[in-house]
Amino acid sequence: MIKLLLRPSLLASLALFAGVACAQVGTADAANWLHRMSLAPRTLNYSGMFVYESGGVSQSSRFTHVVDGSGQQERLENLDGMAREVIRSNDEVQTFFPREHLIIIDRAVTGSFPGRVATVVSGLSDYYVLRLGEVGKVAGREAQSIRLEPRDDMRFGHELWADMQTGLLLKARMLRAPNDVVEQFSFSEITVGPQVDRERVKPRYSRSSDWKVINARGVDLHQEEAGWAFRGLPPGFHQVSLARRPLRADRPDALHAVFSDGLATVSVFIERDAKRNMSVAPMQSHVGPVSMYRTVRNDVVITALGEVPPAALRRVAEGVEALPARKP
Repeated sequence: MIKLLLRPSLLASLALFAGVACAQVGTADAANWLHRMSLAPRTLNYSGMFVYESGGVSQSSRFTHVVDGSGQQERLENLDGMAREVIRSNDEVQTFFPREHLIIIDRAVTGSFPGRVATVVSGLSDYYVLRLGEVGKVAGREAQSIRLEPRDDMRFGHELWADMQTGLLLKARMLRAPNDVVEQFSFSEITVGPQVDRERVKPRYSRSSDWKVINARGVDLHQEEAGWAFRGLPPGFHQVSLARRPLRADRPDALHAVFSDGLATVSVFIERDAKRNMSVAPMQSHVGPVSMYRTVRNDVVITALGEVPPAALRRVAEGVEALPARKP
């Protein structure tokens, strides 16, 4: 009789333990796939065409990535819309606008497709629920889907498809809700391996005397040189870069700080504008997946932007705080 009374509770405990164990295994498997995706762009040669979609608008691009003794080299060319070519060499990016005969030199942006999972994967499960999805086809290749569901309202959800053979990210969706897609990138065709033609990463345009060159890289700073503290960061976001860089010809260089949770990225720009001498109402807007929140304090303009919910940007911008001047 005692055995019969114990059996239901024992079975319930075993079922609960099995459920927790399966969830832990599922999370670990998803994390392993994310780790593979983070490594693949650093080691593979690949080339293909991908389509970007957001708000009913789509744009096609040709992309080539090569890894050699000098590091990572990339070339991206728009196939429709405004003519633009982006050449990356390790952490430097040159963007060519042929119609304007303009070249902008900047630093490489972390988290851009197809290297979206390009930062450290460890810790993501603290802020996202990681789940393995189904296996399907992307650009004719078998791909494993991984879902990242946010644990709070400070970030969007994501669904990523990794090439079963190489771990390369083939498709990425950003989601406000399970069926509400903010944006999507997807390869429509892709070649992976040593057969990728290295000539494809060379720029089509050459810099000549009639091209205007703008160096927007700026100068890297140490935290103690910033003069500002960032008190409103959402949980999990940490600083990945800090620089002083030019934004406008008629104003001093702006402070630019970048923060990431390992997947989502937020930029904060702090610039002085002598024409503004009083506080005005904050302004919030968004274009496609990118939201912006701007607030003015006396002659200081603080702008936060990124692919995160508006509430997160407001929290970041309002949490920016001037530090007392350092004593000489």
